[in-house]
Amino acid sequence: MKIGFLGAGEMGAALARCLADAGHRCLAVPHGRSLETRDRMEEAGMVPVPDLATLIATADCLFSVLPPSAADEEAGRVVEAVREQDRRLVFVEANAIAPGRVRRIAEKFAPGPARLVDAGIVGAPPSRSSRPRLFVSGPEAERLSELDGPAFDLRLLGPDIGTASAFKMVYAALTKGNNTLLTAVLLAGEAAGLSDALVRELSSSQAQLLAKAETNVPRLPADAGRWIFEMQEIADTFGSLGLPTGFHQAAAEIMTLLAGSEFGSETRRTRDRNRTAAETIRTLARNLPGETGKPSSRST
Repeated sequence: MKIGFLGAGEMGAALARCLADAGHRCLAVPHGRSLETRDRMEEAGMVPVPDLATLIATADCLFSVLPPSAADEEAGRVVEAVREQDRRLVFVEANAIAPGRVRRIAEKFAPGPARLVDAGIVGAPPSRSSRPRLFVSGPEAERLSELDGPAFDLRLLGPDIGTASAFKMVYAALTKGNNTLLTAVLLAGEAAGLSDALVRELSSSQAQLLAKAETNVPRLPADAGRWIFEMQEIADTFGSLGLPTGFHQAAAEIMTLLAGSEFGSETRRTRDRNRTAAETIRTLARNLPGETGKPSSRST
């Protein structure tokens, strides 16, 4: 199968690499992309094509794996190109967006020849030891069955557009929301001058949570910029279900703080892997708009 990718971030490129290894032809447009992205495309064995029109004219299936804030605009460009070419293809909307948004995107495709599959990726990019799960829904979802295995484990969630996106939102509400809450708690402890006491207690009574924070907090800034929108989409999803939205609106604020910090320009490839959670928190706390001015209880 010829598979096009609108995005070639860490996830998209890793999916393409595994699918290419399984014999599929994976394509992407390198023009206008960063050097890091172009390097990922080359490493993944993705076939370069000159523009979106060529990508759509060539691909049987098109995966949209982008920063979620770009999902609407890119889908709109695909809709226009598909209609101009009267091209039949499967458009896999695999971005972390709210079910209401994916339904609106599906409505744009409805009059045309392309068919949309609602999808949500859960898990880390595929590696030799593990694969993410691709949760899919919609009338055409079963058409992805032949891709099950090399890059992801397919999980069918029924015929309705929006179901897979809702699953992604609910799952990410816990995983990314939990990491954001841990960051906020450690920042509060640092700002209050209680870091040593807090870490001692956590190491005794919540060792698993502390270990999680020590692993995840230093790497959050590298992803925070594109996760701001995702937290807002989770809040919208919760609101549509009659649940409070404040949890993830606050998470979006923490992501904004991380993205605007001196670590916010890092990527997954360039981040400082030697920086500890404590060092990350100390630096971030100095930028808090409501800083109490209390010195950290940690020694430098």
